[in-house]
Amino acid sequence: MHSDPEKDLGDDEREPLYHRDESGHFTLTEKGIEQYRKRFARFGLRVEAIHTLEDFQNALELSAAGLNDHRVAIASHGPRSLERNLVVAFARGDEVEYLRLLHLVERRNTLGLRVVDPSSVVTP
Repeated sequence: MHSDPEKDLGDDEREPLYHRDESGHFTLTEKGIEQYRKRFARFGLRVEAIHTLEDFQNALELSAAGLNDHRVAIASHGPRSLERNLVVAFARGDEVEYLRLLHLVERRNTLGLRVVDPSSVVTP
């Protein structure tokens, strides 16, 4: 069995996730189906229903928005901190608040300040 150098993937090349032929027909590869099935399924999308590049791009946008909402929900319920608020502002797309908090975090880090939890202080 001889290998075809034009079709063989080098060590640094990743297997394609989809193919498009000259007519524009779109097909996910097995690797693409494997990679996107769980991500799309979380938001009620089936990879088998994706037939065009536009379908695929729409599925990516919908799942990205859903993942972003999920991250905001997780971060919003975490313990209050500058970092948590920074992540929430970024995820919500609030650029003014994000930049304000980023400036505070950078100033705090420059000054070497840290918050001490009073419950973790050991008294003799």
